[in-house]
Amino acid sequence: MIHWERLRWLYHSDQGYMLSRMYDRFEVLKEAAVDLRYLLDRGYRKESALRLIGDKYQLDKSERLVLYRSTYSKNEIQNVKEKMLESSMVSGKDLWIDGFNVLNTVEAALKGELLILCDDGIVRDFSQVYGRYRFSQLTLSSLQLIMGELKNLYPSCVRVFYDSQISKSGEIAKITREVISNLGLRGDAETTKTVDSILSKTDAVVCTSDSVILSACRYIFDLAGYIITSRIDNAVILTL
Repeated sequence: MIHWERLRWLYHSDQGYMLSRMYDRFEVLKEAAVDLRYLLDRGYRKESALRLIGDKYQLDKSERLVLYRSTYSKNEIQNVKEKMLESSMVSGKDLWIDGFNVLNTVEAALKGELLILCDDGIVRDFSQVYGRYRFSQLTLSSLQLIMGELKNLYPSCVRVFYDSQISKSGEIAKITREVISNLGLRGDAETTKTVDSILSKTDAVVCTSDSVILSACRYIFDLAGYIITSRIDNAVILTL
């Protein structure tokens, strides 16, 4: 569901080009998504199919990113949904979290940035971390919100993994450990160069929106999506 009035407000309050473009081009994006799904279901590689559809509809870079992150084949959708756990099902289980992935998505929602409910049922944002993380006034509050909601779900243990190749990862891990401790959660936070590999191979419940990890892991809980839809009012969520 698109909150149109919220989109208009964001546009007029300096959220900029991307939101206004999504608002104006939504019907075009819906048509493009239909065509992209058709090609994906027939075995086209996603990059090649996206290039073809993007050129057909004259999509810009941000619009292609929306399609790439939101649109999946029927097989990919089924694969994720078979592994997906509801919030009521994570009690007593170990949760392993893709730290920057979940943190960025929750922060994006708190900032009022555009999110997308994707074909596979995962809520994703459009921010991308290239080698560094920017602390903001929302960093601590986002972590407290994430860990506070986790505490209410009664997991057995929480482990948060941050990509050590991203700057500030050590500081973020330290803050995360402090939040975990202050809330009385059983868990830890650490940095590693192999977040994707660790999460792909674990038998624990994985919290991420990374499609590569989702395709490989055994169990999935969309932690960011759960928090955004249950705790953040007026989150801007687009569905193609």
